[in-house]
Amino acid sequence: MSDSESRRRLDESIAFFGTIIAGQTHEITNVLNIISELSGLQVDLLRAQEQDAPVDLPRLQEVTTRIQNQVHRGETIIRNINGFAHSADLPVAVFDLREVLERVLFLAQRSARLAQVELVSDLPPESIVLESNPFCVQQAVFTCIDLALRSASDIRRVVVDYVVRGDGAEIRVTSGDPLTQDENTEDRLELLQFLLESIGGSVVKRPGDEPAGVSVLRIPRHHSAESE
Repeated sequence: MSDSESRRRLDESIAFFGTIIAGQTHEITNVLNIISELSGLQVDLLRAQEQDAPVDLPRLQEVTTRIQNQVHRGETIIRNINGFAHSADLPVAVFDLREVLERVLFLAQRSARLAQVELVSDLPPESIVLESNPFCVQQAVFTCIDLALRSASDIRRVVVDYVVRGDGAEIRVTSGDPLTQDENTEDRLELLQFLLESIGGSVVKRPGDEPAGVSVLRIPRHHSAESE
């Protein structure tokens, strides 16, 4: 690979990192805005007592519960951002595939919501511990999801699952809508191929290989930095 191509792929990874972080900070901002509105309502309810009016306890409890729910939502967002950020710490790390895919699906929900597409997790109970680059795995899966979201037209539903096979796992991203061909599609598919090859994996099936948009990514159980 030429220096210019390597630089382009690095820029794409940085852009992916920035896209995820920026999207999740928007989500945190939404959480804070909701908490601010609810706390204002809470103050209004308590001020009623100053005017000798009875405090609406059921309404006050409802507002308190909604604030607690938003706090929990914010904590979940931060926990996933933290895990995602640390996935770039090392070129090779030991990680649980199910946990990584759950994180990707959580982070991709914002994109799915904006695209008005249902993003479904159908992960099996059986997991597998991999020794590979978790950041590359996440970028590859997110790239498949992004292609599916961009192509959604009629069915508007994307399902992510995986199976453990021999010395690795196969991750599948399925959309009922066929892949939309545009000027960015082939570049995304080339990126997908590059990401999988960089960790010793492969694209078993590209989303444009059959009428339905199905991607199957093969991830080996072990991949060392020295083998790159």
